[in-house]
Amino acid sequence: MKRRGFVQRLPVLTAGLAAGASAALIGGCASAPYVVPQRTPRGLSLRASELGPDGDAFVQAPGMERPVYVRRHASGSLTAVLASCTHQGCQPEPVGNRLECPCHGSQFSFEGEVLAGPADRPLTRYEVTETDGEIVVLLPGGAR
Repeated sequence: MKRRGFVQRLPVLTAGLAAGASAALIGGCASAPYVVPQRTPRGLSLRASELGPDGDAFVQAPGMERPVYVRRHASGSLTAVLASCTHQGCQPEPVGNRLECPCHGSQFSFEGEVLAGPADRPLTRYEVTETDGEIVVLLPGGAR
C-alpha cells in the first residue's frame, strides 16, 4: 500500500483499534466494581455488600491517584493492596487467581506478592478490618 492510501485509511484503522481496546478493557474489569468509599480518620470505609460477585472491589476516593484493591478470600479474610504495579505504576487487574499488570505482564497474588516479573517488589499492602458489615482499609496517616 502506498503512503497516500495508508493515510486515507488511517482513521478507519485507528477507530477499529480503539473499539477493540475499549472492549478488552471493559471486559477485563467487569468483575471488580469501583466503589467510592467514605473517608474516615483512619482510612477508607465501604459496606461489605459493595464487594462484587467475586468478593472484590477497587476502592478509590476522589483525589487518589490509584485505587486500593480489596478482596475477600474463601476463608472469609480480607486483603487490601494498592493497585499500582511496582514496576512502572500501571494498574493491575484481577485475572483468574491473581492480579496482572496490563502494561508489562507482572503478576501478583491477591495478597500483593510478586508471582512473575518484571516487577521485583510486592504491591503495597494495607491492614483491613471488618465490623458489622463495614470494611475499613487503614491507611498510613489516615485518609487525607
